Order: sequence, then C-alpha cells, then structure tokens
Amino acid sequence: MCGRFTEPGDIEIIRGFKSRYGIDVNTDPGDAGPPTREERIIAPFNDVNVVYTDREGVIRLGSMYWQLIQPWNRYFESSYTCFNVRKESLSRRHNEPLLRRHRCILPVRSFFETRKVGGKPVKPREAYEFVLRDSGLMALGGIYSVWINPADRDDRRYSCSIITMEPNEIVGEVHDRMPFVLPGDDVSRWLDASVNDFDEIMSMIRPVASESLQRTRE
Repeated sequence: MCGRFTEPGDIEIIRGFKSRYGIDVNTDPGDAGPPTREERIIAPFNDVNVVYTDREGVIRLGSMYWQLIQPWNRYFESSYTCFNVRKESLSRRHNEPLLRRHRCILPVRSFFETRKVGGKPVKPREAYEFVLRDSGLMALGGIYSVWINPADRDDRRYSCSIITMEPNEIVGEVHDRMPFVLPGDDVSRWLDASVNDFDEIMSMIRPVASESLQRTRE
C-alpha cells in the first residue's frame, strides 16, 4: 500500500537524479504535463512528478495523474482504484505491456503507511513515515499509461500507478504491503527502454532492505 508520500520539487529531483544515480533528466516534460516546482505531501487522484523514458529513449521529468487509466477507456477515468498496482497482477494482459514498455519512477522524500492489524486500521489512527536512513531521494517504481482521446487524437493524457508488494520487516510491523523502492543500482536499468524481458524485469521487483529505511510517527 502507498496512499501518501512527500514529493520533492522539480529542481531537487533533477539534481538528485544526477548526484545520486548519475542520470541526466531532461527538463522538457515532453507529452506529459509540467512538473510541480515545490515540495508537497500528495495523495492519490492528483498529478504527481514522474521520471519516465519517452518514445525516443529520452529520460524526462513530467507530471502524470496518480490513478492508472487504461488506454482503451472511453473517458479519462476508471471505475477501479488503480493508484497502486500489485506485483502479483503485473502478469495480467493489461499490465504486462506497460511493465515491458512503460516503466516510470515516482521520486519521493518519504512515504506514509497507516498501521493495520488483521487487515484493518487500528483506532485511534496510527500513521508512520518511512524515509531512507541516508535521507536521500527515494525512487518508487511504477508503470504508466498513455490515454488518447477517441474524439481528439491530439489529446494525450498520462497516468501512473505505484507497484506494491509484500513488505520488508520494518514496514511489515505496520502494514501488510509496501511500495516498490528501487535500489540505486537498478534505477538506470528500470528506465532503460531496451530492457523488455518480463522475467528480467520482475526479478528487479523485490522489497528494499529493512536496514535502509527509518520509521517515525507522523
């Protein structure tokens, strides 16, 4: 589960990708929307800053709607809640092509989880924030979709979803799911459009080491 996170502004993301991962991110968002300039805490069903690789292989920073809208939908809306996509569902026919060709990264400073016991939130509510111990930029792996308006082929809209999976030990004490946090060594490969073997990609999707995270009460 990932229902909220702290999103850095565009300049911090661009500088962070260069210093932390050695990746030059193009400041032109391409067909995606313009990124947000200031840090903010964000929830689903909003536009979020996303690093993605376009059709020409250029790594760009843009904004996408945080709720995956499949290309075949008649309208830019979904009857399902798809701001997160479970690792276990990535092999489904509507998700597999996106995993092969439309991977992205949501750069965050932290993510939040609400404690659950037996699958239900505890009362009173207990919310926890998770950050990297080195306080660095965190790369959440996701997939994105390009929706083209059937009534106007020039109207292209981008949406995205964060991949979630079984938790590591530190997150598992709070919640039974966690977002996919890419280790630094895998960031460039995740954004590499030439990497399209399904099994190879799936092998990258695993819980980040517990010792790399720090948990605090919100």
